[in-house]
Amino acid sequence: MYLIDKTYFLKSISVPNTEEPTSDASTDLDMSIDRYVRQFLQMSLGNVLFADLDSYIIDGGLDALAPQKWLDLVNGVSYTKVGVDYVWQGLKYDLGLYKVSILAYYTYVNHYQNTVNSTLGQVGIDPKNGMIVNPTEHLVSVWNEFVEMYQGANCSNSVTSYYNGVLFTDYYQFKENGYVSYLQFLEDNKDVYEGFKANVINFKNSLGI
Repeated sequence: MYLIDKTYFLKSISVPNTEEPTSDASTDLDMSIDRYVRQFLQMSLGNVLFADLDSYIIDGGLDALAPQKWLDLVNGVSYTKVGVDYVWQGLKYDLGLYKVSILAYYTYVNHYQNTVNSTLGQVGIDPKNGMIVNPTEHLVSVWNEFVEMYQGANCSNSVTSYYNGVLFTDYYQFKENGYVSYLQFLEDNKDVYEGFKANVINFKNSLGI
């Protein structure tokens, strides 16, 4: 595991045949978590910030004595910006008994694409007590949920303005219901997460484009 484990893969992102911890499917998912969570954090934080965060990961979990900025990023935090209160729910959080993580959604899409493709092209998976269906629509739905967690639902509505004579495009001003996306949290606190550079990701349509 790396920050998250298999218990975050529920409902729309559940992975079949992972109930047994020693099964091939369970082992493959564990490996995907280790790989793709790191990949996402490296991509979004950059090498310097990720290396700092990674130095406080012990046995797959964040050290309770890690700097506050990493505790806030992983576990969530309430903060005030220009007199307005906002909430970043964290890279992982609980909604009652339901576990949610942007890391799980990113991992799920990449895990699925990795396990159904071989050097000979796409291969089918025979699920237990189920039937094979075209996965494109489902993967697109999961991907778009990830993008919304990552940058918000209104990222296409940018606002262009000038600040100290420099052209500035604000993709992240839309904070819905007081809850902010991953990029918005980092943008609002870029003095703390120095070196972070925002990268906007595209939503996909039902054709996977």
